[in-house]
Amino acid sequence: MMGYNQYIQYVEPVSLYPTSVKVEKKIAVQDVMAFQRSTFEGTIYDITEDYDWYVPDGKGGMKKSPLTTPFPSKDLRELLDINNRRNVARPQGYYGMICQLRDWYPDPIGGIYWVFLDNAYTSPYVPIYAGTKEIAECYKNFDPTTYSRESAKWAIDFVDNLLYLKWQDMIQDVRAVRDPFEQRLFDERDEIDSKAAELYKKHPKEAKEFLTDYTKKNMEEVLEMYNRLHDELIVKYSNSR
Repeated sequence: MMGYNQYIQYVEPVSLYPTSVKVEKKIAVQDVMAFQRSTFEGTIYDITEDYDWYVPDGKGGMKKSPLTTPFPSKDLRELLDINNRRNVARPQGYYGMICQLRDWYPDPIGGIYWVFLDNAYTSPYVPIYAGTKEIAECYKNFDPTTYSRESAKWAIDFVDNLLYLKWQDMIQDVRAVRDPFEQRLFDERDEIDSKAAELYKKHPKEAKEFLTDYTKKNMEEVLEMYNRLHDELIVKYSNSR
């Protein structure tokens, strides 16, 4: 038996790839978000398509188990004999970001850090403008040794860990909450930018205060949203059901 060496797997030959490709379109922030959440879905590297995840469907066929996850633990990989293929998204982390620079705005408004906590696959992104003076307390106060409902990192990590109970179903619940939140952030981007830019012309300090309040409000919303989400998931997927 060869064991669980992550490098032992069938892959396409390198010669399959061209030395260069023609750019199809300019990428947007959402495209980079999708990449950072990538688990190579639909490719030969998609770990959720390993045949060991499939179980009888009761109709003579096979179906993907609701336990199927793109982030199986070492114990689960050994149980199912699945190789450890590294995804772009990682479940063990503290934070990550996308830096967006727009030179047509003053620096405090033109620069945005889109930040996620824990795992990009399950976490929402929050915009932090360059002019932000302070972030919300819930994005500062993570102690890995002590759980706290006042920590956004803990709230997101809690949800991320609950997903292992029934990943295929529960990730839909996460997206139903996270995706509308992120979409709102993009839908209101022009309005926030314009208001901040107008303020900055006359009162730069007020513009920075406006951006700080906006950033903190979104972070606090993430905390509340994910605390509520993990409470709902516990009830919905209780083993008594």
